[in-house]
Amino acid sequence: MSANLRLMDSEGGPAPAAPYRLLVVGVGGGGCRAARHVAGLLAHGPTVVAVDSDDHALQETGLPVQLSIGRALTRGFGAGGDAAIGKIAAEDEENKLRNLVEGMDLVFVITTLGGGTGSGAAPVVARIAHEQGALTICFASTPFDFEANRDKDAALEALRQLRMHSDATICMPNQRLLEIVPDQATLKSAFDASDHMISMAVIGIWKLLTEVGLIRLNFSDLRNLVENSGGACSFGYAEGEGPDKAQQATKALLASPLLDHGNVIAQADAFLLNILGGPDLALLDVQRVMNNIKQVARRDAKIFMGATVDDDWQGRLMVTVLAAEHWVAGPQLTGKPVSILPPNLAVAPVAPATPEQAGGSDEATPAQKELVFEKQDRGRFDKVEPTIYGNEDLDVPTFHRRGMKILSDRG
Repeated sequence: MSANLRLMDSEGGPAPAAPYRLLVVGVGGGGCRAARHVAGLLAHGPTVVAVDSDDHALQETGLPVQLSIGRALTRGFGAGGDAAIGKIAAEDEENKLRNLVEGMDLVFVITTLGGGTGSGAAPVVARIAHEQGALTICFASTPFDFEANRDKDAALEALRQLRMHSDATICMPNQRLLEIVPDQATLKSAFDASDHMISMAVIGIWKLLTEVGLIRLNFSDLRNLVENSGGACSFGYAEGEGPDKAQQATKALLASPLLDHGNVIAQADAFLLNILGGPDLALLDVQRVMNNIKQVARRDAKIFMGATVDDDWQGRLMVTVLAAEHWVAGPQLTGKPVSILPPNLAVAPVAPATPEQAGGSDEATPAQKELVFEKQDRGRFDKVEPTIYGNEDLDVPTFHRRGMKILSDRG
């Protein structure tokens, strides 16, 4: 294992200077696999780190920066699908994780939920990065419907934890891959598609922040969207090639299952959109993309738009969208957000610290409290069947179903 956590690019050389300090952290087997995919597509991109409790899987990533967690507990053999072990493994290495993310402006946490290390350790990594002051964005894929119920339950709980401890969590259900990959696709190719989907999300944001901007978006725009999103964002991307590349890309984007076939854009309060092209990127290309998007988007939606140029994209074009379904306007507070959760997911309030517990400056930050709601009587609708769509109960308010955060003590 690599004990020296130096900043390096994916080819092993020193990381090039960048206007923002970015770090990509793959957590667990699936997260590390996706992180390796990111490193392979960005030869001189941000530092990519693999974090896992399985030493063999960690070595197979081939990434120059690796961190083995929980060896005293797992002996390097992994968490065995137990999220509780994954959580303890990460907490045991909290100091190393804190050193890893220290000084970063933006931390991407990549994981696949349902397993032990990803589900248990990723929320810990996100919490530590957020506590260190980094804008923390999580990309998490959830299990296919055919996977065991235990995996799906662990994934839902981990997703709730990620939304509590990060600035924004982008959930990418593997089930939606069935609309992308061919019917006869192998299981390996399906998971490769999942890795590529997450990788393109990271790459799209990286390019947005680092490439030459004809119409420039910057870190402040990204932070503004994320911090006002309520904690849940959606991601989509599409590519086009040739003379009609702009039309191809926007048509594919609006048909993408990642954005619910355009419904996410149609309903979003705000979204960040970046157009990446080569030196041949024309004003007409940008205009076509924006006209097509505006025909679908709400008239009052906040749109952060940019256009960047990369020599490697000659003759090609990519449109990247980061959408916030809700826009929580108002001043940002320094206090931590409170997560509003459905009654069946709420936990008991944390008891107030005693004076002795609160006295020392070396004490760890106390766990964030959650508001607990009593189950309400539905009155005349008490015996009516719930409205279920896409495995969600639509009778439960959106911010309850999605574990969205609100800010307390707003001035």
